[in-house]
Amino acid sequence: AKNTVFIKLFKVPRREPKQLGSPGHFNLWAHAQNLVPSISISTESQRIHCKTSQGHQATQTQEKSKGNAIRSIRCNSDGTRVSIIADHVYGKSVRIREPDSRLHVYDSERDIVDSYDFFELQHFPTSHFWDPLEPKLLTCETRQARKVPIVLGDYGVNKLSQPHLLAQSMVSGSLEPTESRHGIASDLTQNVRGNSSSGVQVMTLFVTAEYGMLLQDAFPLEPPLEALLGVQVPQLFFTRCSTRGTKTDFDGSLGNSDDGDNDTSNLRCVALCSRVMRDFVGLDDADNKTRSALLDFSFHLTIGNMDEAHRAVRCIESPAVWENMAHMCVQTKRLDVAEVCLGHMGHARGAAAVRIAKAEIAELEARVASVAVQLGLRNDAARLYRECRRFDLLNELYQAAGEWELALDLASYSDRIHLRSTHHRYALHLEALGSYDNAARHFELANTHRREVPRMLVTRGEQAALERYIMRAKDTELMRWWAGYCESLGHIDSAQHCYESVGDYYSLVRVACFSNQTNHAVEIIGQSFSAAGAYHLARHFEGCGDINKAIHYFAKSGCYNHAIRLARQYQLDVNLLQFSIEACPSLQVDCALYFERKGEFEKAVHLYQKGGELAKALDLCFKVGSAGRTEMFEVLSTISRELDNSAPPNVVARCAEFFVEHGQYEQAVRLYIRGGKYKQAIMLCCEHHVTITEELADAMTPPKIEKYRDHDDSSGKGEQYSLISHKAPAISHDERVELILDLARVCKKQNSYQLACKKFTQAGDRARALRCLLKSGDTKNIIYYASVSRNRDIYILAANYLQSLDWQSGSTDAAELTKRIVEFYTKARAHEPLAAFYDAYAQMEIDEFRDYEKALDALKESKQQLEKAKKLIDRECRIDVLESRIAIVTDFVQARKYEKSDPHKMADMCTAILSRREATTAIRIGDAYALLVEYHFKKGNAHDAFDLLQQMRQGNIALHPYLESNLLEQIHKTVGVVLLPDEKGYMPPADEGLVKEEVGEVE
Repeated sequence: AKNTVFIKLFKVPRREPKQLGSPGHFNLWAHAQNLVPSISISTESQRIHCKTSQGHQATQTQEKSKGNAIRSIRCNSDGTRVSIIADHVYGKSVRIREPDSRLHVYDSERDIVDSYDFFELQHFPTSHFWDPLEPKLLTCETRQARKVPIVLGDYGVNKLSQPHLLAQSMVSGSLEPTESRHGIASDLTQNVRGNSSSGVQVMTLFVTAEYGMLLQDAFPLEPPLEALLGVQVPQLFFTRCSTRGTKTDFDGSLGNSDDGDNDTSNLRCVALCSRVMRDFVGLDDADNKTRSALLDFSFHLTIGNMDEAHRAVRCIESPAVWENMAHMCVQTKRLDVAEVCLGHMGHARGAAAVRIAKAEIAELEARVASVAVQLGLRNDAARLYRECRRFDLLNELYQAAGEWELALDLASYSDRIHLRSTHHRYALHLEALGSYDNAARHFELANTHRREVPRMLVTRGEQAALERYIMRAKDTELMRWWAGYCESLGHIDSAQHCYESVGDYYSLVRVACFSNQTNHAVEIIGQSFSAAGAYHLARHFEGCGDINKAIHYFAKSGCYNHAIRLARQYQLDVNLLQFSIEACPSLQVDCALYFERKGEFEKAVHLYQKGGELAKALDLCFKVGSAGRTEMFEVLSTISRELDNSAPPNVVARCAEFFVEHGQYEQAVRLYIRGGKYKQAIMLCCEHHVTITEELADAMTPPKIEKYRDHDDSSGKGEQYSLISHKAPAISHDERVELILDLARVCKKQNSYQLACKKFTQAGDRARALRCLLKSGDTKNIIYYASVSRNRDIYILAANYLQSLDWQSGSTDAAELTKRIVEFYTKARAHEPLAAFYDAYAQMEIDEFRDYEKALDALKESKQQLEKAKKLIDRECRIDVLESRIAIVTDFVQARKYEKSDPHKMADMCTAILSRREATTAIRIGDAYALLVEYHFKKGNAHDAFDLLQQMRQGNIALHPYLESNLLEQIHKTVGVVLLPDEKGYMPPADEGLVKEEVGEVE
């Protein structure tokens, strides 16, 4: 082994050479050295052909295991690649071999091992061969693994139960065909999986440095072929087994059967057979240049490079090559290349189909599917249609292929829109096959049985079967058709029976009239109320000359135009008016013109109004009324009451003027409103004292500009809108406000203060609105209006009004009024009026209830409000006066507190208060005198008490409001003076609460 290159691939348990191979000019073998198998490659002269590194580890996983045994090695034509088939070896004492599912190829140029794994197909390689001329073409025979043995490794691990250990087939830097990189190889792999149920598979692979190992073709090896022997482009060679005496039917037989005993016909004979590779079909005898081009074509198709594939064979005229390339275009979805292929094939129909698909179909997959259909690749076409979800085209494909069950199933779940049409076409197909019962069932599913089933059975002459089908179906439309069919055959009784069963009264009347059974036809119409039957009977009577019956049945059928036509033709005016009212507007106007010409104006006006020609009706009323016919006034009144919002404003205004001339002012006002003449309506109410109700006031209020668009929606939403015209002219905001103010003034003149307040508010004049409300005396509404207005002037007006009410009585209502007065003055920030109100409130507490404590609080509040009134001219002077009163009241309140605890001090304080000149403005001095009188009388100083009484008399102070009658009598009795009768009075005891002043004279 002088000129030997060692390549470490696998560990084997022996040191002697294991495998030998001598392909072409190269010798190679595997031997053991330090348990490392090697491969030696050399020429006859022992010249080293390739040089590698000192070793290469195939896979780290197998390196850690006990070992792998090489089963077969092959070298390619130029000696740059070696293919290897190996077995896994498990166990120590017992060595178990298991076929490796991978095919390994060592690339000496890259010093890398590529692998192709058949594990997913549940196959393992059994033999492999390189092409003797093409260094990148490799063929392999694989067999299906019959069972998965359970083999325990060194540590008792079931290695075959772990697929990921077997799937690690790539070494560092190796390439594997994936879908993202080689779509053709992926599709082909899926096809191989579909054929994996076959026990033996033959696969063709391309092995290159750029793309690794790529699957080019695969097909099952079926009897009588037994095993792969080799490959030489364009043929694959196999062994074929047959018995002596049988006639071979394999065209590629190259060898002769083994010579043996001529009498034994059942002996096995092995022959050599060939099969042309897929891409070389029809060109097996081509020259070397063509073969090289075809091989390049096959390689570029495998890697998915359609442009290079087309360049490789563009000079080849073989249709088989272009057809094969077209098949690959379907896989790669290259529609442009497919068009070229179809052209070279001379496939005119396919080329036309591609042009039509490009013009009518948007999806690329659907366009490619049309090419697949033309090439006979139905499965590929179905797959492409499903990819782009064009189930309608897939349904058509199934129908064209005769796969009706698939078409119906697809239409039921994915193409529901074409379900009925699919059933219909299938029914036509069944009809062509003679399966009429099934055809009828599918016609029913397609909902076309009412037309198609009678056609089908009548064409066959099966009237009896058709009758049974119709009677069994009990379908109204079919029964009606059968009745007409029987009638056409002259079977009147059967036709009438069928018409009656389906309720076709028009046909019954028609048949009865045809049979001159008019009485029976009249009975049918009386029972069924058939409009169509009544119309047919009316035409029958008209043809017979019975005009009255014809008019009657024309009217009964709703065809008033024919009834009117006959009534006018035969001068039957009574019937004419009756039917004109029920007719359409155009006929009503026509009849109105007829009556106008005859001088029957009331009928004409009525019909003009019903026909929508209101202007003509009013013109006729005015014209006839001016001629002296007073009965037209009542007709006009009736018309005006029936005027709706769609009446033209000029017509309404003209009617209003007519009513004004005749003194019907209220009616005229309403018509003015409908005509949009709001100013005239308000003036009419003011001049002729037309009472303005709330409804009338709302109607005379012009709507806002933005509401003109909403009249159609609001016209039926309340009675208040019934007088508003849809066609009222739009007015500006200022004009609208002026009209509302005029309306409010008229309401105020009529003492309708509530309405006046409402209209002033709508006009934005809230002050005048509140003044109107004040005149109404509605306190509750005044308080509410002031609360929601949030206007200073309104607050002050409302508070002033409330002060004019009885807020001094001390009742609950009076307390509420007091609260509202303070609230409104406070919100208005009217400090001076509020100060005056607090002053008045304090005086009321002193005069009415002698409650000086509350009076003192009120005076203090009054002072605070005066201090806030910065703009008050005499503010300082008034504050000084108020402070003096507060001081006096404060002293008096303090004196009253000392009445029981310190009477002497109380007496001194009261004496001091009475000495002040301004005391009379702060308190009732009678209260101070009363305290002193009681004090001196209790001390036994009756004369001093009497002197105080005399001072009170001199000051014109009544005694009985402040002192009790018993006390007065005792004092006068003690001093010997008679009490005058008019000075006697009654006062409740002081401890009973508030002292109320007596009103009236004491007898």
